[in-house]
Amino acid sequence: MLTYDLEKRGKRTMYEFLYESMKEDILSGRIAGGDKLPSKRALAEHLKISIKTVENAYAQLQLEGYITSEEKRGYFVNRLAGDKKGQGPTYASFVTKYKEEEYLADFTANNINYEKFPFSQWAKVMRETLTDYDTSLLKTVPFNGVEKLRVEIAEYLYRYRGMEVSPDHIIIGAGTEYLYSRLLQLLGKDARYAIENPGFRKIAKIYDAYGAPWTYIDIDSHGMDVEALRRTDANVVHVSPGHHYPIGLVMPVGRRQELLNWAYEEPERYIIEDDFDCEFRISGRPIPSLQSMDVSHRVIYMNTFSKTLVPSIRVSYMVLPERLMERYVSTMNFYACTVSGFEQYALANFLEKGYFERHIRRMVNYYRQQREKILKIFQESRLSEISTIVEADAGTHFILQMETELNDIEIKWAAKERGILLNCLSEYCFENREKYSKMLIINYSDLSKEQLHEAVEELEEIFM
Repeated sequence: MLTYDLEKRGKRTMYEFLYESMKEDILSGRIAGGDKLPSKRALAEHLKISIKTVENAYAQLQLEGYITSEEKRGYFVNRLAGDKKGQGPTYASFVTKYKEEEYLADFTANNINYEKFPFSQWAKVMRETLTDYDTSLLKTVPFNGVEKLRVEIAEYLYRYRGMEVSPDHIIIGAGTEYLYSRLLQLLGKDARYAIENPGFRKIAKIYDAYGAPWTYIDIDSHGMDVEALRRTDANVVHVSPGHHYPIGLVMPVGRRQELLNWAYEEPERYIIEDDFDCEFRISGRPIPSLQSMDVSHRVIYMNTFSKTLVPSIRVSYMVLPERLMERYVSTMNFYACTVSGFEQYALANFLEKGYFERHIRRMVNYYRQQREKILKIFQESRLSEISTIVEADAGTHFILQMETELNDIEIKWAAKERGILLNCLSEYCFENREKYSKMLIINYSDLSKEQLHEAVEELEEIFM
């Protein structure tokens, strides 16, 4: 009988821990391909957990292709490539597992529309960069990034986000994950983190990977509950005030001031402002950043060009308050910048010549039209009889709240069977999953009108 130490699940739900433990055993070969799994009731009784927990774990394993359900026989582990009885899967099985699949519609991908990328302007600045900078491109890049790019970013932040920052306080890195790893080291072992619930789960995984203690704070209609935050021992909080993902809400000025007041109450409290996707605000004017309201230098601002341009341009940046920047220079300037000089000079020229802001304006108009099309498709479909569109202006996604007897795992499985990838809002929760159940996150930025029509027809078959 399968046995797992449930005390080790930490902040994960019971079903997540069981699913991840069983998946690890399957991948390592401890549970071999072809093996029959215990019945849901038998495993639940053995582990002293609910049958529903086992059912959800089995359903997720089945959804991802690790196990198969055979009527009147039970659940069996699928054989991975190269797997033999009693042996673990070979390297080939992992290649197969991570092979990219094709779907009718992928509503989980918050991608850009690659056809809208300004290739001609980007190619032009790349050619000019090679000509203008010549051997300078071969030199070692400063630890905090090329000065010209930092200057252009500072000017852009002033124009677009109302932020007055020194280029010397900006650090360039290849992706926000890399910058988070540096930030965790900078803030030190005494830092205790708080994140939003629901919220961006990847940040919790980064904290776990570095052994950083964290807790979650529920959000309400205005964002993170600051009074609940005060009841914790957290001294660093991660928020997305300009555009919460996936709820889509914008934190009003009153709640922002409450959050800043919390930071000002103690000397080593900081706020990490994740401003991802802020440029693609579909309705109204851009919202000023939290950092622009900060008079005591407690906000760490983070953003990336991966969404506004393309993911393959791995250029992200963070703006550190003066005290943290001084600490970074004195203790961490030995870390090399992870973005090539050529990319940085090219991006600096792209910003300087106004190509970036023109690109953003075009994309906002495009996504506004795209949103109107998809909302009309959903509103004119039979799904409108049993669904409600929530946060319709939440950037390049919205939430579809369903009236259905199906649970979230059953919805995901049924959709995948029809070639549709979906994420549910409950997957972004650390607790209170039931409150956010049966709510689908619809990312539509790179889907064509034809794909959307076909996908909606398939969803009608599931729910109607």
